[in-house]
Amino acid sequence: MIDIHVESDETLDFVKNTFLSHFLGKSTIFLDKIFARVQDLFEGRHPGYQRSDTAYHDFQHTCEATVAVVRILDGHIKSGKFPAMSSRYFELVIAAILLHDSGFIKQVGDSEGTGAKYTLTHVERSQKFAANFLPQFGFTVGELILIQLFIDCTGVKVDVDSRPFYNDQERFLGRVLGTGDILGQMAAPDYPERLSRLYEEFTEAAAYSNTNGSGIEVYQSAEDLMRKTRKFYEVYVKQLLETQWGGVHKALLHHFDDGKNHYFDSIEANLDHIEREV
Repeated sequence: MIDIHVESDETLDFVKNTFLSHFLGKSTIFLDKIFARVQDLFEGRHPGYQRSDTAYHDFQHTCEATVAVVRILDGHIKSGKFPAMSSRYFELVIAAILLHDSGFIKQVGDSEGTGAKYTLTHVERSQKFAANFLPQFGFTVGELILIQLFIDCTGVKVDVDSRPFYNDQERFLGRVLGTGDILGQMAAPDYPERLSRLYEEFTEAAAYSNTNGSGIEVYQSAEDLMRKTRKFYEVYVKQLLETQWGGVHKALLHHFDDGKNHYFDSIEANLDHIEREV
């Protein structure tokens, strides 16, 4: 099995190298700037916002999702299949995946709990943050709306077919976002160990959302979450990959030199590890 892990501090180079392999001669200034600004956001250097304090949805997860998205885009371009990819669409997708969990980050003065309390609303909060954060990079109003739609597609309950995309090319990219997000996290080498942190987030989100009149599933313990992870993947995630996200994961077969999807291999290895633990 190929090791698919890319360290967080190597993510930007991975993104830029892939970008330049398909768009030779194009500038990577935007990629440098937005990656640096998003890292500043997660590390507490963005005005008006605190340092990211969620136990699971942190900058590491954002980088893992970004790498997965870029690999899908790389495989799709190499496949030569419709729709075609432009350098600008590539940049829009990167902006979206880097900010897709920005809604977990608390503003200055928000002293109650951690950002995990926003689990149910983090997608909407991420969309609003992106709309305020991205104009500095020269995005048009139409591009900002598109990025918000891309972020929306990372929600596990959103109906991608009903989203008001302008064309099939943009809808395809939304599906890439959702696919890269889920594959990036479940295939991460430390996913089994990080499940206890995910349980902490779910527990806090449940307490906060129930207090505010909205329910969220509560697991009995971290072990309960671990016991249910394979079923979550087999019954729920696999269906989403083929339906809601349109099977775009198949592009990974063109990314890896041996024609295999090593994200699936890594997920299976993680599930086996989890089952041994419980």
